[in-house]
Amino acid sequence: MFEHGFDQAAGLRGESRSGGAALLPVASPALPARGHEWLYMLAGCLANQGRSVVIVDGTANESAGFQRETGSHLGLLRALQDPSIGHLEHPNDLSEWLVMPGARGLQALQETAQAAGAPVALTRLLSPFAPGVIVLLFAPAFALASLLPGTNARAMVPVIDQPQASIDAYGAVKLLHGAGLAPVLAPLAAGGAQALQPLVTSVIDCAARHLSMKLESWPAHTWGHRAQASAITSMADTGLHGYHGLSRVAPTTPLWS
Repeated sequence: MFEHGFDQAAGLRGESRSGGAALLPVASPALPARGHEWLYMLAGCLANQGRSVVIVDGTANESAGFQRETGSHLGLLRALQDPSIGHLEHPNDLSEWLVMPGARGLQALQETAQAAGAPVALTRLLSPFAPGVIVLLFAPAFALASLLPGTNARAMVPVIDQPQASIDAYGAVKLLHGAGLAPVLAPLAAGGAQALQPLVTSVIDCAARHLSMKLESWPAHTWGHRAQASAITSMADTGLHGYHGLSRVAPTTPLWS
C-alpha cells in the first residue's frame, strides 16, 4: 500500500487532470518557526520547475475579523467561507508566493473530514485556488493525519538541524503512517546533506524496526520533481459517479533520474 506511485486512484492515473490545484502535505516540526527556511526552499524548488505555489501555514492563526487589515494576508478560513473568493495564486505584495495563515481553516477542514470523509475535505481545501497551483499545507503531523486519513497521500517530513530532530521526525512519521498516509523524509542541513545522514539513518532504522516500513529519504536537489509527482488533486468532478478518489499530479517536466 505504501509503495511510491501507488494510491487509491492508481487505476485512474491516466485520466487525472493536471489543470486543477493540488495539495502537498508537509509536517511542521515541533517548533514550526525552525521549519520556515526548509519550507521556503521547497517552494523555491517548485517555482523553479515553473509551478505556482501557495503556502498554507496551519501553525499560524487567521485574524478573527472578517475584514482584512491593510497589508494583512488573506486567511484560509475566510477563503473557505466566502464563495466569491477563488483562483487564488499570486500575492498582492510582490512576494514570490502567497503565504496564508490557516490554523482555523484547517480545524474546520478536519471537522469536514471527520463528518464527510477526506476526499470531501480535500475538495473543499483546494476550491479557492487557481488551476495549476500547488498548495503546500504546513501543519502538525496529527492535523494532517486527521485531515487525510487512509488516502496514502505523500507527506514530506522535514529533517533539520535542531535539538531532538530524530525524535521529532520519527514522531511525525509514526503518526502519518498510522493514519494511512505515506511519509517521506526530506533532510536539509546548512552544512550539506552528509551532516544529517546519521540522523536520517536512525529514523529510517527505527521505522523499519518498529513500524515495519521502508521509509524513503529525498535529497534536496530532487524535491522539485518529486513534490510535483506526489501532489494530489481531487477527482470528485471527473464524472465518475459514486467515486471519491485522489490522483497524483503529472509533473510538467521529466522525473528525476
